Amino acid sequence: MRLAAATWAPVWHDRPGAWLDRYRSALAQIRADRDTLVVFPEYAALEAAFHGAGGGSAAEWMARGAASFDSYCDGIRTLVSETGATILGGSGFARDGEGIVNRALFCAPEGEVAVEKRMPTPYERTLGLRPGRPAPLIETRFGALAAIICYDSEFPLIARSYAEAGAEILLVPSCTDTEQGASRVEIGCRARALEGQMLVAMAPLVGEVPECEVVDVNLGRAAVFCPPDTGLPPDGTLAAGPRNAPGFAILNGLEAERERARKGGQVGVRGHWTETETGPRAFPRTILR
Repeated sequence: MRLAAATWAPVWHDRPGAWLDRYRSALAQIRADRDTLVVFPEYAALEAAFHGAGGGSAAEWMARGAASFDSYCDGIRTLVSETGATILGGSGFARDGEGIVNRALFCAPEGEVAVEKRMPTPYERTLGLRPGRPAPLIETRFGALAAIICYDSEFPLIARSYAEAGAEILLVPSCTDTEQGASRVEIGCRARALEGQMLVAMAPLVGEVPECEVVDVNLGRAAVFCPPDTGLPPDGTLAAGPRNAPGFAILNGLEAERERARKGGQVGVRGHWTETETGPRAFPRTILR
């Protein structure tokens, strides 16, 4: 089994539905099949709306993205049916009652689950994006996994709740427009791998789409991280894709690497979490000045 995290560069198309041909070609290139788990980035679903006239405000793109989100999900279902692969589709704007959330479709031959961003960024909050619902732990043939979106990875307790529930793999689609943002998500993913003794796959959006204000500039690289421990890479990187360019980070032998990450060696952070909760909640203050 293998895990493929995409560094995906969306493009503008001359017709509706052309995005699906790009996805189909990319999956064929990596020979995605029933033993392949694929992760696409945050806001990659907007590519389904990248045709016709460009421009417009971020608020207008929220509405435009929400209008095309269902057709994007239908395309992901088609790809799963064609290849047999399990795919976490790119996230996008989706209607939730009267509001809009950042949602992705996790789709497998056995069924599907919606994943929503729990923690909108300050920028997303100015647009009125709503916090999403917690997604379930998903039991799959690849192992027990969870998916959290971009900014969520910077909050340790979100990932910890999944690790305590038994998650072995954490999927993190992301979208950042600065090198600092890309670094924050990567640092968060590395930390979550160490703390939870799990594999963490990061899939960022890259490239430029000047016609769309929401994703006009995008930076990052796909990677699969693990705890840097006995029998694992010294820097905790199991696979990495190109930086700021399209491609995939592909981890072969997923089962073995998943077990090595869970086993631990020199440290066992996940098993020692409760020990950090037994100390005082309020600390005395010592002034030395």
